[in-house]
Amino acid sequence: MDSMGLTPADIRNKTFRTVRLRPGYDEEDVDTLLDRIEATFAALRGGPLPDQLITAEEVLASKFRGTRLMSGYREDDVDEFLDVVARELREYGLGTVDDRPEPGALPEPPAVRKARRTDHAPPPLAPEPEPAPDRPAMRPEDIRNWTFAMTRLTTGYNEQEVDEFLDVAEATLAALRQDDPERITLTSTDVERVRFATTRARPGYDPAHVDAFLDEFAAELRRYER
Repeated sequence: MDSMGLTPADIRNKTFRTVRLRPGYDEEDVDTLLDRIEATFAALRGGPLPDQLITAEEVLASKFRGTRLMSGYREDDVDEFLDVVARELREYGLGTVDDRPEPGALPEPPAVRKARRTDHAPPPLAPEPEPAPDRPAMRPEDIRNWTFAMTRLTTGYNEQEVDEFLDVAEATLAALRQDDPERITLTSTDVERVRFATTRARPGYDPAHVDAFLDEFAAELRRYER
């Protein structure tokens, strides 16, 4: 975890430019959110556990009262910092509220989650649907073992977001093959609409390769939906 950029002290000592004659964010609202973020990062680094860890989803969904005739934090400064916070929370495994562990527990380290995704045995399979004449049916293990080329000096897709999507895609396909509708979380339309954050100054997955996978996976889901 020490490789993560932000520390609790970084959050505690974070300052934003203020505005007075144009819209800004209420300082008390922002400071309250930063307290929750600091408590979560402190827990992830071995500190005391708060009642509830905050997730990237909650950070990005935060709303603040606006200010105009009184001092407030500059909105773009706050938004940019919260984007950084959300990105690091995803790397810790706290992307959505569904990722949040039970009170008193921490999320699995990224290396453990990656190993579990690649090493666990596939679940028992129901009879496969009739494959299209020109290609075999996709299997959950195909998704688990899918690899993408990496970009370094050009725009790529955020690796963590793509990996999290692959976990959901694998679980959805396994549920379809087990005829377990309660565990199906994706439709072909969801896949066609998915969007990932992009990277430029650091490695990311090749967008063309990821998009090709999405097209193939959406086609696979449409076979079941028919």
